[in-house]
Amino acid sequence: MIPPKVVHESNTISSIIQLVKNGLGISIVLTNVIKSYENAELELVELKQSNLFTDILIATSKNRNSEIADAATAFLLK
Repeated sequence: MIPPKVVHESNTISSIIQLVKNGLGISIVLTNVIKSYENAELELVELKQSNLFTDILIATSKNRNSEIADAATAFLLK
């Protein structure tokens, strides 16, 4: 297997789309994100049989205690 040569990373979908459209590589993106940016210049290939996963997090205010955030965190970390 040939390892990928990562020369640029971006966390903005618009930058990722422009890089791909300009032929500067490929990207693996979440289906629900890329669908809102469908473009005739992009070919979307669904990866049906893969063991991919994504990291998620909970964003809460640092300055407030939140019963909902505490309950959600407790539930999700079970």
